[in-house]
Amino acid sequence: MTAATDYLELAVLKHIFSGTNGSTNGATYTAPTTFYVSLHTGDPGEGTQPGANEISTSGYNYARESVTFGDCTTVTNTTSVSSNQTVSFGQASANYPADITYIGINDASTGGNLLFYGQLSQAKTVTTGDVFQINSGSLTITLN
Repeated sequence: MTAATDYLELAVLKHIFSGTNGSTNGATYTAPTTFYVSLHTGDPGEGTQPGANEISTSGYNYARESVTFGDCTTVTNTTSVSSNQTVSFGQASANYPADITYIGINDASTGGNLLFYGQLSQAKTVTTGDVFQINSGSLTITLN
């Protein structure tokens, strides 16, 4: 089997984005209370080093930024959730070393776990003085 049903996908999104905790078969899961967006110059991966290729926090005025998503606890017919705020990163104090090609969603402002990631539709060059921004509603997480 390689696919999850819409029912399961919706249940997973509701669990992750509702802020509720759970336990199944002795494994406890704590839902993140805050999500953070990270910027990557290449595929962050999901193997042994998830979160690879993230912009360095030194020399660029870069830090992960928090993001909120629409309440999906009452949604009954979708397998996606979208951001409901604009996310703006600090003004770049130097040219980023490479174009931003991926973004990630993490459960901590530093370290933590990479939960979701995706490739941008178009690479973005960030130079000194630029502010990388993701408009409200433009960041959507879809399970399918």
